[in-house]
This record gives sequence, structure tokens and C-alpha cells, in this order.
Amino acid sequence: MTTTRLNCGSRNLPMRDGIMSSEARPTRATGVSPRKRLTICAIGEADSVHVATRIRCFADMGHHVYLITPSPSRHGIAGVTELVPGFDAALAYRGWRGALARGCRRIGGETLCHLFRIVGFVRLLLRCRPDIVHVHYAYSLYGWAAGLLGCRPLVVTVMGGDVLFEEQGSPTPIGKWLTLELLRKADYITSKSHHLTEILDGFGGFADKTERILWGVPVETFRRVDASSLRQLLGIVAQRRVILSPKILRPLYRVDLVVEAMVLVRESCPDAVLLLTEYMPDADYRGAIKRRIDELGLAEHVLFCGQVDHAEMPAYYSLAEICVAVPSSDGLPQTLLESMACGTPNILSRLPRYEEIVRHEESAYFVEPNPADIGDGILRLLTDSALHRRISDRAREIVYAEANLAEQAARVEHRYQELAATIRPAVMRPAALLAVWRSYRRGRGGPAATPTVARLPS
Repeated sequence: MTTTRLNCGSRNLPMRDGIMSSEARPTRATGVSPRKRLTICAIGEADSVHVATRIRCFADMGHHVYLITPSPSRHGIAGVTELVPGFDAALAYRGWRGALARGCRRIGGETLCHLFRIVGFVRLLLRCRPDIVHVHYAYSLYGWAAGLLGCRPLVVTVMGGDVLFEEQGSPTPIGKWLTLELLRKADYITSKSHHLTEILDGFGGFADKTERILWGVPVETFRRVDASSLRQLLGIVAQRRVILSPKILRPLYRVDLVVEAMVLVRESCPDAVLLLTEYMPDADYRGAIKRRIDELGLAEHVLFCGQVDHAEMPAYYSLAEICVAVPSSDGLPQTLLESMACGTPNILSRLPRYEEIVRHEESAYFVEPNPADIGDGILRLLTDSALHRRISDRAREIVYAEANLAEQAARVEHRYQELAATIRPAVMRPAALLAVWRSYRRGRGGPAATPTVARLPS
């Protein structure tokens, strides 16, 4: 059982075997590649802004793009056909199919569920007949399946949390092993920073097939805009000076430190107000921050904005004079590149991957992760207009030179073409499955059962 999700502008087009036929797929008149028109099967979360933005680039180039995803996006991805493996789709049903799927999960547990998911995944791959399989986020069930099955040509994009095992999350030993197997099988890996590439190399010499691709931002969208209507909507009067925290509202990102810093900022700049976006919030963490705001008497200086639609973010960056992000661990986040493109200076914790693209007091402002230093940094940028302007201008230059999404996607598309021309496409190779089984057997009971993970620099 397999379901498909057709996206914007394609819901009424003819279908073949449950998938929109090649003849019916819409393409745009501009930006179509003169080279081979590829069938690309991406694997990732449809509701991830990063995944949606990137794969849409290849649809805009005229390629046939599918996305295998655990759940469909809310609004569709223009030019992309979303495919949901049957078991995941069944779980979302309210009728007998949903009841049956949920019953299987209760009786057989997650192992049986994963087996059903993989069967549906294989069926989708066989029907897509892709020239390229591209996994977005390595630590994922369907990404692991693509590696185990021996899909080729296989491209993997690592994002940070999927390979920073010692810094983020709680990966299981089998999850680590499956991620490393996926990376071993990949024909081409993209990494957003040299730091991540070094981590990959420590796993097994993967740097040789890894290219630093920032992906970047669509510069025609992320630019300085008139934010007066947003200011009015939020009820922020003209004289108030806006600081923005665009990070995920979870403990890893230490938004609480920015809130604590507002005590110092308020003393010297009573008109300052901090906006907190609420993407993927941790309910307990949000509650703790709200209580701390009340304890410190900051209710008029810290505002929760809810989950902001990505299309509205240019207005939020433009409304803000400063963005603040002081996580304990990070990749090279889109929020940094987006705010830079909009000319909003960033206050950052000093992480090695940040320092690959920005410099202190040249294109960003680095602080120690404590409220006093964060507060001093905010006040410095609020009062030193020359420094603020210098950072803003240089940040925009960097994005246009190094993080233009169209240029970055063109580099990946060039590699797609090379891979498609030199590697015979395959969805499932028995030899690959046998090799994985042998690798697993060798590791059972020995050191390889829990893969070696490179120790990150402190």
C-alpha cells in the first residue's frame, strides 16, 4: 500500500501507476538545464524548509523531482511530487486502515512497523526509477534504507545534528552504525562546513568524496524589506529597538541566556525588545523561559512570536536591528545566512563552524555564552552605528559571494550529471545487502558493534 501526494499546480494531472506521468509533469520555461533531464528521488522531511527549498531548485531546473517523506507537507512543494510510504500514510488515516496500522504497531512494536515502512519505501523507489537518490539528513530511517539497499548513484547531505553524535541528541549504537554505513555507500556527500567534513573524515576517510556546499539562501527573497506592517501587527511602537532570536526553542540553543541578558540591556536601553520565534518548541523549556521572564519583570521586553512561517522571515529579520544565537552546538545554520542576506548583524557564540564564514567585528560579533557578555554585545551593536553598518554590509557581501542558493544548487546539479553519466542507476543490489550483512556480522560482539566516533575538538 503506497500513497502519493501531488503538489501545487499538479493535482489534476494524469497519473501512471499512482505517480504523475513524465509527460504530465510541469516545468518552468526558464532555468531549465540544457543537459540530461534527470529523475531525482530525494529522501527527507517534507515539512523541513531546508529540504523543500533545496529540492525545489532542481525542479526549477527542469528535472523530475520526487520526495519520499514520512508525512506530506502542509502546502505542497511546487514542482515536486511527494510520496509517503504506505504504512506511514495508513497511520494518519482515521478509518479501518489507520486502526489496522496502529494495531500492528501495538502488537508487533516498532520493529514490525519499520519492516512495513521499508517495504513501502522499496516499492516507491522501484516505481520512481530514479537517476539520482539524494538523502537529506543522514540519521534517518529511509536514508539508512537507501544505503542498505545499495541505491546508486547515492548522494547524502549532512546537516550537523545527524553526524555530530557527541554534541547533539542521543543516537543509539545501531543508529550510528547505520549512519556510517550510509556514508560509506554514498557516491557523493555534501557538507555545510569544513568542520563537518573533518568529522566525516574521522569516521572513515569520507572527506575524499565530500564537497563543501553551503546551499545558502535565495537572495532574491532574503533581502531587506519594509517591515512597518509587521511592526504594527506585533504592536511594537516605532521607537522600540528590536532584537531577534530566530533559533529553535530548545535547550541546545540556550535562548534562556539571551532572555537573561535582557536585564542588562533594559537598564541601558529601556526601549529594547526581544522577539522569540517558536519553531519546534520544547514545551517544558518554553514554560521555564516564560516563568523566568515573569520573575525578572521582562514581560514588556520579551515577546513570543509563535511559529513564524518561513515566507515571513525576511520581514522579521528586517524588523530586527540584531539577531542573537548562542547555541552550544550547531552546523552552519540557515538562520545565520538568512539574517546576513537581510543585512541584520549577528551576535554569536564562538563555534568553529561559524568562524569559517564570519569574523569578529567584521561580519559578526562573537560573545561568550553568558548573560553579561551577550548583553554587552547587544548594547555595543545598538550604540555603535559604524560597527553595525560595517558588519551588515560585509555580511551581505559574503552571502552573495559564497551562499547564493542558485549558484550552490548549480554545483550540486553538475555533480548529479557527472554521477548519472558514470554510474548505472540501481534501486536495490543484492551484493550491497550481502556486504552490509557481512559487515554487521563482523562487528557483532566486537569493537565494530558500536562504531568508533571521532572525538570533536573542544
